[in-house]
Amino acid sequence: MMKNSAFPILTLLATTVLWLSCQSAPINQEIEVEAAQRLLEKIIRYTGDLPKKATHETKFDTVFDAFYAREIRKHRIDRYYKDENTGYTYLLVSRVAPSLAAKRVATGIKLRLEGDSIVYYNEVFRTWKMPEQELAEKAGMLFEKMVRGQDLSPYYPQNSGQEEYIEFPDPHTHFDEQKRRWVSSLEITPEKLKETMSQ
Repeated sequence: MMKNSAFPILTLLATTVLWLSCQSAPINQEIEVEAAQRLLEKIIRYTGDLPKKATHETKFDTVFDAFYAREIRKHRIDRYYKDENTGYTYLLVSRVAPSLAAKRVATGIKLRLEGDSIVYYNEVFRTWKMPEQELAEKAGMLFEKMVRGQDLSPYYPQNSGQEEYIEFPDPHTHFDEQKRRWVSSLEITPEKLKETMSQ
């Protein structure tokens, strides 16, 4: 009698442990170097800097191919995950940030490909520039929350207190999925800020 009554409890306990382990398991998949390069080539005109003589309308012109080839070398894919159920691909892409000390900045990206075309592209968050180890820990945590669809607003600059996690979005700046770029109600956009800091 005791054995029969204990079985549902043991089953529930095992299910709970399995659920908790899945929630805490790191979300990451291996991606081959060639595949990572192809992905960067597809997204670099969105996540990379804007050439000085280009606009968001002309940045896809072949005259800027050499510029974006150099931009690719500044970027790397730190985390990768493809959800086979939804078809969405999640990336954590980092690049060297202008700084006296060695620092990087990371962008959390959600996209969907159909053939060679990007049919959906969203830069969910962009971090503050940080030393490598700090970025790996904080951006890695944000990446996993992004993939799981969890709320990132506690890590926005207006909510995170003295601890720095996400620089954008903020109260004035958000990513426009239609334009596929950051837009701001202020004069200084993230793109203009990057240009100013790199000069």
